[in-house]
Amino acid sequence: MLRLAIAAVLSLAAFSSVAQEAYPSRPVKFIVPFSAGGPLDVPARLIASKLTDLWDKPVIVENQPGASGSIGAAAVARAAPDGYTLLVTVDIPVTMFPAVAKKLPYDPVKDLVPVGAFARLQNGLFVNPSVGVETTAQLVELAKKSPGKLTFSSAGIASPAHMAGELFKVAAGIDMTHVPYKGAAPAMAAALSGEVDMMFGPITQGLPQVKSGKLRALGVTGPNPSRLLPDVKPLSKQGFPDLIVYNWEGVFAPSGTPQNVLRAVDAGWAQVMKDREVRARLEGMDLVPVWEGSDSLKKTMAADLKRWTELAKRAGIQSPQ
Repeated sequence: MLRLAIAAVLSLAAFSSVAQEAYPSRPVKFIVPFSAGGPLDVPARLIASKLTDLWDKPVIVENQPGASGSIGAAAVARAAPDGYTLLVTVDIPVTMFPAVAKKLPYDPVKDLVPVGAFARLQNGLFVNPSVGVETTAQLVELAKKSPGKLTFSSAGIASPAHMAGELFKVAAGIDMTHVPYKGAAPAMAAALSGEVDMMFGPITQGLPQVKSGKLRALGVTGPNPSRLLPDVKPLSKQGFPDLIVYNWEGVFAPSGTPQNVLRAVDAGWAQVMKDREVRARLEGMDLVPVWEGSDSLKKTMAADLKRWTELAKRAGIQSPQ
């Protein structure tokens, strides 16, 4: 009993020390739950470099990919709540994958604290020219004539491309067959080769293929046109007002992280997001730089979790994991 009491006192003292010390006083680790060199990893490393300069402490990026980002998210959920291990992620493992997973090793709402969102991004609808359509209306008409015949690829179950495709099916009242791949690159390769008819995918990835005539861009999933495809209308303005998939990238801390540490992380990221180089480089990747704080991101998460859970139930989507 005495040992338990001593342990409790020591634990409380350690927590109090973390809560009072200047942050950061040692290296900070970003866990990115997707592969190195990808559309999330590049901005994470850029911001880590800027925060290293700002905080005068190393900010290290560690990739822990797998299971739609849930492996990396679980690692942060289990980490010490001291602000020295942070999750830098797209919304997949905190809103999309939880909507379809049979079981998660973490609760995205209870085990992770949103610090803020730093970028928003949208996908494009890219169709192989062999399908023989030039507009979204023609695509929908073709799909209605042959239910289930048309196919679309994605980077995997519960990826933004998958959820956008399922939302498109519901909004247009059509049936198409989803073909998941292990990543955006093979999903794009399948659309290019004609192995599948179309895909929703990153605009930066599809742009060169559109310029070369290998794919056709019929729409984008954001509320406004992409700066990279200014002549391509949003699908929400082509007769599908609810078809908006505007993903976000954000930073999270383990639940229980002291408020002064969360404020310090927030202040650092907010300052870096004003940096002209950071904003220019993000915009060059077709990302919209933002800084949406904790309270706002909590509301966004709640709305997204509800939306994707309802879609998953309606479409009968469930991950084998």
